Amino acid sequence: MSRWLTIIVGAIAVVAVIFGIRSLMTGGDSIVTVAAETIPTLDKPMSATQTARDGMQVVVKRSIAEIRPLYLSLSGRTEAARTVVMKAETTGTITSAPATEGQVVDKGALLCGLDMEGKGARVREAEAAAKQKQQAHAAAVELTAKGWASEARVATAKAAMEGAQAALEVARSELNKTQIRAPFRGVFEKRLADVGEFLAPGGACGVVVELDPILVVADAAERNAGQVKLDAPAKLRLSDGAEAKGRVRYIAKTADAKTRMFRVEVEVANPSQSIPVGRVAEVRIQTGEGDAHKVSPALLTLDEQGRIGVRYLDVGGVVSFQPADVVDETADGTWIAGLPREVLIVAEGQEQVKPGLRATPVVRDTPPGGR
Repeated sequence: MSRWLTIIVGAIAVVAVIFGIRSLMTGGDSIVTVAAETIPTLDKPMSATQTARDGMQVVVKRSIAEIRPLYLSLSGRTEAARTVVMKAETTGTITSAPATEGQVVDKGALLCGLDMEGKGARVREAEAAAKQKQQAHAAAVELTAKGWASEARVATAKAAMEGAQAALEVARSELNKTQIRAPFRGVFEKRLADVGEFLAPGGACGVVVELDPILVVADAAERNAGQVKLDAPAKLRLSDGAEAKGRVRYIAKTADAKTRMFRVEVEVANPSQSIPVGRVAEVRIQTGEGDAHKVSPALLTLDEQGRIGVRYLDVGGVVSFQPADVVDETADGTWIAGLPREVLIVAEGQEQVKPGLRATPVVRDTPPGGR
């Protein structure tokens, strides 16, 4: 009996050893699998759950800065270069109103014509008086030359002639005031009085706005306003995608009391009047030239403070973050300033490669003509 008991106990022990060995082997396989998954490869970027660690390989792209125009980007709005409310300078009833709202009018175009019968008669009367005094002066000069009149007579005739001429000019000026005309080429934006209405001095006929050139007005913070120079070239992009070019014509010397921002005006040619007033626009004003790197927008990321920028390898392979000072945007990339002249920019896993880590760079070759 004891012999069979010994055999059974031995068999159980052998089975236990076999299962223990198999369990250890299975556990070893699991450990190897996990370890392999934590090693990033160049053809398999890190997943969202993986995080870089000191010494690991990080794919980077070598970038060398180029001299580029530097631009300051501001948000602006379009405004008319001039807006004038045309008012009457004399009394009268409107007898003609040829300009229609929204019409482009040339300088001198009639907007409102007032009754001018009385003023026209005064002009004709003044013209006759001026002509008579001119003839009298000419006769006095002739008589004096022949010795039949004194110099005093000539002086008196000349004074009378000049007085009559002045009266004629006043009468003509009063007549001209009955014709309210456009002071410049622009758009007759709104009519404020129509035919049959009576206007006293100061009564409004309508509103004329100048749209060529048109202004793009932006507000610049104190640190940016100092970079803007008069006559600096600027680029304009409207909310509908349309683009135009212009130049800075005005920079405020004092900040707005409420916003502490400085007003900047960019003048843009608008011969077809196609750019309306009130359109939102992005304004990029050239502030000079300097080193800039062209990067893909996909390489831009945010730091913990919410600033947009890029991660790159600093001295010793330490990952650093540089806020992106966007100085220009083109169809094939974004140009940023502030980085070293030659830099290794993190090209994969920007969100997992945290600043402060030390990484081993793996340089990705840049295709010819690309970045």
